[in-house]
Amino acid sequence: MKKKICLVGGEDVDKRIPLSKYLISANFDVTIVGTSPKQFPDNVTYVHYNLKRHFSFSADYKTITWLRDFFKNNHFDIIHTFDTKPAFLVPIALLKTKTPISRTITGLGTIFMSNSLKSVLLRNVYIMLHKRVKNRVVKTVFQNEDDKNLYLKNNLINKENHALIYSSGIELDYYKSIAKRNSNPFTFICVARLVYEKGIVNLLEAARICHDKGYQFKYLLVGPLEENSKRLNKSILESYRDIVDILGPRHDIPELLLESDCFVLPTFREGFSRVLLEAGAVGLPIVSTNVTGVREFARHDKEGLLVEPKNSQELADMMIKIATNKELADKLAKNALKHVEKFSLQNVAKQYITIFNAAINRSI
Repeated sequence: MKKKICLVGGEDVDKRIPLSKYLISANFDVTIVGTSPKQFPDNVTYVHYNLKRHFSFSADYKTITWLRDFFKNNHFDIIHTFDTKPAFLVPIALLKTKTPISRTITGLGTIFMSNSLKSVLLRNVYIMLHKRVKNRVVKTVFQNEDDKNLYLKNNLINKENHALIYSSGIELDYYKSIAKRNSNPFTFICVARLVYEKGIVNLLEAARICHDKGYQFKYLLVGPLEENSKRLNKSILESYRDIVDILGPRHDIPELLLESDCFVLPTFREGFSRVLLEAGAVGLPIVSTNVTGVREFARHDKEGLLVEPKNSQELADMMIKIATNKELADKLAKNALKHVEKFSLQNVAKQYITIFNAAINRSI
């Protein structure tokens, strides 16, 4: 008899399609709930719902009501959430029910990186809500040690009801080609949501430093602009167009990676950076920051060169170093190709399936 699982996420819930293939092979019937506009395969039931990315009392209340009604009318053996808000909205909606709920904490977001009054207030609300649902969640999966330790410190989980699975996995069969890394000029690529906390301004400043030193590198900045503040906005991006190719969101990212020589991500913090796995899978050396969610894959002087966050000068120095030292770049690329095998979706899926089966068997 098939086991019924529901995966609940947000706008990038389509990233769970590869995982669903392994779940189906393990005799699960898969339903995915999210806000993605993407096409889902016929063997996965996809249900769209309304979920606001940011806190909104009225919108979140409507989402909780929708979740309560949906799960009342649709039976599942286990429910698993991805993304920040579903991690507490789903268990809040189902506090009085008994279906096992597990979740993956994919990252803690801006409110845990900023000390602004708004972030501090939201952080306190976040902690309060997770304490409320602490005993309703049978297993919380973390993608790095720091997030796990923060939850333990704030008493948001029990010592026995959590697990550590590095990354959401990457389907290595999708990456059959290796970057030739012979572009002229040497090409750096960054793929990210364009928000300040991804270190976008530091990348722009580093590109300017390299240019002013006479290095004629090429820079590809790929991703949607999701911030309009004094720190990062369209005008700031436009002021660097003479040096940086600002491509916006693209659907040909695998091709762009293959045409590049090095991947750059000067982020301030990650849950676990999947895009670094994608870069490693095509054999790109990496320049990034020595922060949570990066160093779990890209280790300094092994798969990449790591700098301190918010340091544009150091970032520029490492970019110059990797672009002018082919032996070093070759070593890092070779190591990345080998190390990424540890994070294959096949290995990650096995760990999730073990967790799901254990939760279901415990509830019977």
